[in-house]
Amino acid sequence: MDESNKSFGEIEEILDDVDQRFKQIKKFGMFYSPPYDHHFLRYNRNSKNMVSGTDFYQRIEKEWLLLGNNLPSSILVQSYEKRIDLMRAVIVGPTDTPYAHGLFFFDILFPSNYPDCPPRLHYLSYDVDSNQYLDPKGKVSLSLLECGSPLTNWYCNAQEKWNPWKSNILQVLTAIQTSILSTNLLNPNGGEDLQVFRNSKWLKYKKALTLTCKGMLYMLRDPPINFHDFVKGYFRTTAHYILLNYRKQMDDSDVMFQLYHELYRAFERNGTYCKHHPLVVPTGVDLQAEEKTNNKGFFKDVTTILSNFVS
Repeated sequence: MDESNKSFGEIEEILDDVDQRFKQIKKFGMFYSPPYDHHFLRYNRNSKNMVSGTDFYQRIEKEWLLLGNNLPSSILVQSYEKRIDLMRAVIVGPTDTPYAHGLFFFDILFPSNYPDCPPRLHYLSYDVDSNQYLDPKGKVSLSLLECGSPLTNWYCNAQEKWNPWKSNILQVLTAIQTSILSTNLLNPNGGEDLQVFRNSKWLKYKKALTLTCKGMLYMLRDPPINFHDFVKGYFRTTAHYILLNYRKQMDDSDVMFQLYHELYRAFERNGTYCKHHPLVVPTGVDLQAEEKTNNKGFFKDVTTILSNFVS
């Protein structure tokens, strides 16, 4: 066997290993200890809470059970035997929003007085400012993470703050997905395309879309610890739709063209065949026919994608 064929075989074998590990990932997983880059790793925890049988431990066990039985396929959570007060979660951006198919990671801390006080969350932003309620420095703005009397949360139509007897981490994660990440600034493919493309709402939508895609690039280069196989496998599965969706909304700016090329190259390096996507894309092209006929790697609904692989 010549060296070129040998190398190709080795690469192909490695890619198969990643795919196999991706298929074995569970929506709720338990690791022995948290990763060294967890934002709350050095938090001064109460060691007495870590002992089985305490009120804190029993409450965390209930959270584990709730997550294990009720997590949607578009949210994954990791917990840790050695540090039951910590978790790491990833939420998939909903379709039909500028955050579609993006991955949003959060480090979670259950304070020593939990559940009297809500959990603390830190957003792993990669310094990307794609959403006004997810600060690049890590702060998450959500009423459910606040104690006190219920106040109207206008941006997600919620009137609920943290309730020690009713609230839980599953509600927090689903609230982020269904409110913060479901902010559909506009639908640029609706019936008033020309008007929408000229107004300020489209500019906001485009900013969120491009920053979400930039986050994908950063994540592929440096996935969060313990989520390497998930990130690699996920973007192999979704690369076709991400590129197709981006092309449908791309304008004629150099910035969007350059980002499209960067996504194309990053997905190919990650092991996805992208040759059926053109490197030069004319604006205003009708992709409806391609949606109907080209189904290689194409999934519109991210829940369908993950339910096929993640248990």
